Amino acid sequence: MLKGFDDYEEYLTEYLNNSSKIALLLDYDGTLSPIVAHPDLAKIPSETKTILHSLSQRPEVFVAIISGRSVSNVKNMVGLNSITYAGNHGMEVLYPDGSTYRHKLPENFEDQVNLLIAKLEKEVVRDGAWIENKGSTLTFHFRATPENLRGEIEQTAQRIIEEANFKVGKAHCALEARPKVDWNKGKVALLLLEKKFGVNWKNDVKVVFAGDDTTDEDAMRELKGAAATFRIAPAVNINTFADKLLSSTGEVVKILKLVERIVKK
Repeated sequence: MLKGFDDYEEYLTEYLNNSSKIALLLDYDGTLSPIVAHPDLAKIPSETKTILHSLSQRPEVFVAIISGRSVSNVKNMVGLNSITYAGNHGMEVLYPDGSTYRHKLPENFEDQVNLLIAKLEKEVVRDGAWIENKGSTLTFHFRATPENLRGEIEQTAQRIIEEANFKVGKAHCALEARPKVDWNKGKVALLLLEKKFGVNWKNDVKVVFAGDDTTDEDAMRELKGAAATFRIAPAVNINTFADKLLSSTGEVVKILKLVERIVKK
């Protein structure tokens, strides 16, 4: 059972004790960067970036960002060449050596996306709501919509996305439209770990995962029992597969600092 906020230091220290290999798998928005009014404003704090860079230079530490953003966008936001990026909830991956992975999309996917965009634009792109086309996925944002209009706009947009035969993922004042393929942040987390450490990675690697919304729950579920997982949440009464709850992105920085202290011993 989750105990609540801020009880993770002893837990994580014990988990990482005597570990020779560590994998850090981290969401971006709401995890490394605070949630803000517009995605372009979600800059990673300089302290967080410095710690990630330091950790990525350690041969025993693997760092990957798994985001709903496009892979090029999240790399631009973080600005480090020494880590692995998985974008569009794992549909695309960019490794530090420049090699890539792209999950197979359904046939005529581009046409389906264009039809979905046209429908959303006609019915719900108003009152501050807008569409972000990320190639493999699409996000309908309504954070700038007045609160009294959000419920109706969200319900209508969700219906349109579902009727267009896309999967709907809920984020912070946003809906993710994803192709109906058996792939998500959890699947790509397993892919990254196996590629980096081999099929028996569970025997050799201590994994730390942190995320803040429902799309991150896919990774927490897949990694259950094989990782230390953290969910950034506004309150403790939340259903989650995470081992521990964190109250803010500031607590994620503390976790990164803790990992840094442990690997430098």
